[in-house]
Order: sequence, then C-alpha cells, then structure tokens
Amino acid sequence: MDFLFVIIAIVAFTIIIIATFNYRIKVRMIKAGFADETAIKALNKLQYDLKINTLKWGLILFFGGAGLIVLNFITYKCDSTLPYGIETVFLSAGFIAYYLISKKLNPNS
Repeated sequence: MDFLFVIIAIVAFTIIIIATFNYRIKVRMIKAGFADETAIKALNKLQYDLKINTLKWGLILFFGGAGLIVLNFITYKCDSTLPYGIETVFLSAGFIAYYLISKKLNPNS
C-alpha cells in the first residue's frame, strides 16, 4: 500500500511540474512578443500532446496491470517463459489501443 502511495505521489508531482513549466513557457513567449497566430497554435498543440502522452501511459499501465492479474490466475512452471509472453501480449495490446485511439482523436497525424 505504501508503494502505491509513493507511485501516485510521484506521478502527481510530475504532472504538476509539467503543467507549471508549460505555463511559464507560455507566459515568457507572450511577454517576449511571440504571441502571433502560429505561436498560439504551437502552444495549443503542446497541450494536446500532453493529453495524448498521458493517455498512452494510462493505457500501457492499465494493460500491463491486466496482464499481471491474468498471470495470477494461470498456473505455469517456474522455468516457463509463459509469463513473459502473456505480459508482452498485454503490453502490446495497450500500445495498439493507444495507436488506434490517438489516430481517432487526431486524424491529421
């Protein structure tokens, strides 16, 4: 339980740091006079990329966790490579789900 709390705290801290630095970059660009139409589009793309990146890691962790849960219910020998295969398949499914969802959200890329 303590390990889970540490992981959640690290992720929350990282998200706060990224949001703070993105805000500081936007403020500096506006103060420097780079706030034309192209810069505004670039800044909005930064926010989109952050959301897609968060989606990617959420899906990968979700599918990785699902693979570990499935491994808990399957019996296998100690020297078997079955757990590696199952976990790899679940992680690959997470990447494929991310790819399909990101293509649906942003058809231009």
